[in-house]
Amino acid sequence: MEIKNKNELLDKLSSYSQNPDDENIRYKELIKNKLLNCPELLYALHEPDLEKELFNKDGTLNVDENGDLAGEVSRFFGTNQNIRPYLFIPETQTDVKNMVCYQVSFDSVGRYNNFQKYTLVTFTIFCQEQDIVDELTGIPRHDLIACILRDKFNWSNIFGMQSKLISSKESIADNHYLVRTIVFEMIDLNGTVTTSYGGKPDYTNYHLRR
Repeated sequence: MEIKNKNELLDKLSSYSQNPDDENIRYKELIKNKLLNCPELLYALHEPDLEKELFNKDGTLNVDENGDLAGEVSRFFGTNQNIRPYLFIPETQTDVKNMVCYQVSFDSVGRYNNFQKYTLVTFTIFCQEQDIVDELTGIPRHDLIACILRDKFNWSNIFGMQSKLISSKESIADNHYLVRTIVFEMIDLNGTVTTSYGGKPDYTNYHLRR
């Protein structure tokens, strides 16, 4: 379908977040929704000004009739916020802010099976030295956040296939942040879906391709 005007161009770009072609965009949206409905993670990120989005005045979780968080939890997400859908190396700042960045990539295609690939979901956790130990648990905050992510994603089917933890490493950044990077791997379908603008998804059969 040929694009004829600005509205059609914008409509096509918007469709990338909805069609199944690009798992990078689609998986990042699934991760975002999972993280923003995880009160353990949002609390562990330690943003006192945003606790009112998590709890009611009586200390109960602020949830709707479906059990989902009802506060403005989107305030934890985006540029200059705690949760970011890309890797960002923070510089030293006066305000303490702990962050979780995430990336989606694929490492390799199966040696004898072009129909599948190994997709990696990487979380990089940055915790500032002034706020490194969680007072409630006594656990280093970057380790606590990594534990929460492992609990939510390891052996889960959030992406439609099972993901497993394959790497967990600690490091430092800028001498002021402790970092833990954890990686989940899953065996994924390799580019089997193509959606033309204005059309329906077409599933490629690798056995018929030349």
